[in-house]
This record gives sequence, structure tokens and C-alpha cells, in this order.
Amino acid sequence: MNKRMLKDSLFTGLALFAMFFGAGNLVFPPSVGLLSGEAWVQGAIGLLISAVILPVTGIWSVNNAGGDIRILSHHIHPNVYTVFCFIGWIVGSMGSTLPRAAAITHEIGLQPLFPSLPAWVSAILFFAIVYFLAKDEGSVVDRVGKYLTPVLVIILAIVLIKGIISPIGDIEGQTISNPFANAMFQGYVIGDLSIALMSANIFMYAVRKKGYSRSDEKKVLYMTGVVCVIVMGTIYGALTYIGATGSSIFPADTQQGPLLVGLVDLILGRTGQTCMAVVIALACLTTAITIATAIASFFSNLFKNKVTYKQVLLIVCVVCPIIATLGLTKIISIFMPIMMAGYPPIIVLTFLGLIDHLLPNDGAFKYGTLVALIFGAFDAILLVCPGFTLLRSFVSLIPLGSAGFAWLIPSIIAMIVGEIVYKNVPRQYFVEEETNNGNDSL
Repeated sequence: MNKRMLKDSLFTGLALFAMFFGAGNLVFPPSVGLLSGEAWVQGAIGLLISAVILPVTGIWSVNNAGGDIRILSHHIHPNVYTVFCFIGWIVGSMGSTLPRAAAITHEIGLQPLFPSLPAWVSAILFFAIVYFLAKDEGSVVDRVGKYLTPVLVIILAIVLIKGIISPIGDIEGQTISNPFANAMFQGYVIGDLSIALMSANIFMYAVRKKGYSRSDEKKVLYMTGVVCVIVMGTIYGALTYIGATGSSIFPADTQQGPLLVGLVDLILGRTGQTCMAVVIALACLTTAITIATAIASFFSNLFKNKVTYKQVLLIVCVVCPIIATLGLTKIISIFMPIMMAGYPPIIVLTFLGLIDHLLPNDGAFKYGTLVALIFGAFDAILLVCPGFTLLRSFVSLIPLGSAGFAWLIPSIIAMIVGEIVYKNVPRQYFVEEETNNGNDSL
């Protein structure tokens, strides 16, 4: 790999990190560390898998399957792409991820410094900046990767290094029974895997327009993921450890936002709060810019440019501030069941994308994702209705069910059964003409 490829991998990897590292990525790791206590390493590993490795694997999976989520999802059903992205962008991103980014910017970044600032004012200002920086679709990745993200990483590194060198307190025993499973579920809530699958085209296009061959393009995208894993994994581990050092200071039921503010205040005082305000604003902005770009691209293509990219972007930046005023805690509580139901089939789809060329038919895609969705829905129902004893008893009988992974074994069995059932059925491949060349506009 030559210097040019390494440089492009670095900047694109930083842009990928910026897309992932936003609202939830700052507040969840310290909370995991606080609850995990002496078992914080288990919590860090759980987060590393579900919130770092899985999302990056999603990018690799789409790339391996042909470079487009439409190609991958077509093996389930031709309409899955539209339904998946429509629900994902409307419910997952516009309904949660983007408003959550603005809410965190206000509650953790701005409110400690400006207590009288209304939430609706900061939300409007936040999305006005998002619109301004995202309106030029073609330069989003370069702007984020070359300018915003390096500043974010440098400032965050100052806070993290100080927190590691000078721990604020002693690490006490864990307050939850299964730190690893708890951390995995927190990674679900962050929702980066679904975002990775839906917005992989943005990064593939950013690499493709630099003129690489398909083989070199794959190499750059692989290294892009490696850069993201290293940067993001390091930050996650440090934030989880810092949260654990607060286990002797903060009660276990401390909410995620106030916990982060309190930790930073103990690490660097008022200066730390100012630094963290900048970090949070940059982290949330970079994530929001990239996701808003992907949403606008998807819907402008879906409606065949009858609604333009900028018009969709404007709608996003008008609707999301309204939802953001609900507050961080309310947004998370609404979003959690949705991700509990949706994440298992997304994980199955990601895995199948990695081995796509080894599969003789589409049976594993059809059966595996369906069963994963059913068992994911069971987990979501139990989260909303914890007193549903009959369903809980059923789930507990399934291997790994008590640990929260009831979907895993049934999904593996379903994939095998699907391959057998579809043994003599030819694979259904995506045809580019069906999308009216929408991918070209990315």
C-alpha cells in the first residue's frame, strides 16, 4: 500500500470514526464503566464488539457483497432495502440519533456552561450548522475527515490522558451481574451498525472518486475500517476505565449525561468542562452531518430527485430540532426497544455479507434474518413489558437466552435450514437498472 493510499485511508477512516462517534458514544462508555466497576474490562470488550467492531464490519460486509446495501439486502427480498432504509432513516436516525446528538450537545456540552440557554435555541442552532456544512454533498467526507475530526480527537485525548494518568478515585466492585452483556446492549442502543450499512455508500463513493481500481478501493476501505477501530476502540476503553474510577464517587443510578459532566469536572475542572463542550459539539456535529447527508441522498434518490437533496436536508434540519426538545433520557427510552428488535437481524445480515460469495443460495438470508427479527422482537417486548412471565420463561429455555442472546442459536439453525430448503433455488441478484442509477448520485 503506497503513501497516497495510506493517507486516504487515514482521512477516510477519521471521517468514518466521526460518523460513528457522536451522541451515544460519549455518554454510554462511562456509564458502562461505572456499573462494571472492577469488571470494567469485560464492559469495554462488550462495547468494543457491539459498538466498534460490528459497525466497521458492516462497512466491510457491504463492500464485500458488491459495494451497496441494495445488493446485500436483495438476497432477502427486492423491497427490503427500501423498507429497511426508510424505517432506519425515519425512525432510527431522524427519530433518535440526530435529535439525540442535539440533545446531548445541549445537556452535556452547553448547559453546564450556559445554564439559562433554552434547549430549543441550541437545537435550532445545531441543525442550522448541520445544514450549512452538509449542503455541499460531494465534500462532506473530506470536510469531516480532514478538519473537524482531528480537532475532536486532539481535544478529547487531552481529557482522556489526564483521566488515566490521574484517576479520580478507586475502582469498586461491579453493580451488575453481567457487565459484558450489559455493554453489548448499550452498543445496540448507539445504533451504529444500522447506520454503517445504510451509509456505507458515502465512504465507498469518497474512495471511488479518487480514481482507485476496484482492488485498491477494497484495500483502502479495509484500512479505513482499521483506522476507525483503533481510534474508536482506544477512546472507548479510556472512557470505560474513567467511568470505573468514578464507581467510588458516583451512585450506580447516576444518569449518563450528568455522569459524564461530573467525571470531566473532577478531571480538569472548569477547563475540562469547556474542553468537553467543544468535544461534544464536534462529535455530535460530525455524526449529524454525515447521517443527514446519507438521509438526504437516500430520499432524493428514492423520489427520483423530484425532491432534491437540499430540500430533504432542509426537512431533516427542521423536524429534528422539534424531537430534540424531548431530552436525552426520553429519546433513549423510546429508541431502546426498537434497536433491541432490529439489531439481531442486522447482525445476521452483516455476517452473511462477509461470507456472501460462499453461499450457494439465498436461504440463509431469508430464514436467518426472519428468525433473528422474531427473537429480537421478543427481547423488545420483555424490555417494554418485564412482567410478561410466560414469554420470559420461554426465552430463558433457549441457550444464551438468560444472557440476552436468545436470537443467536435459533438464527444459526435457521440459516442452515434455509440453505437446505433453498438448495435447488438459484440466487436472486440485484440488477443496477432497478435503482435508476441512484448510486451514481452519491
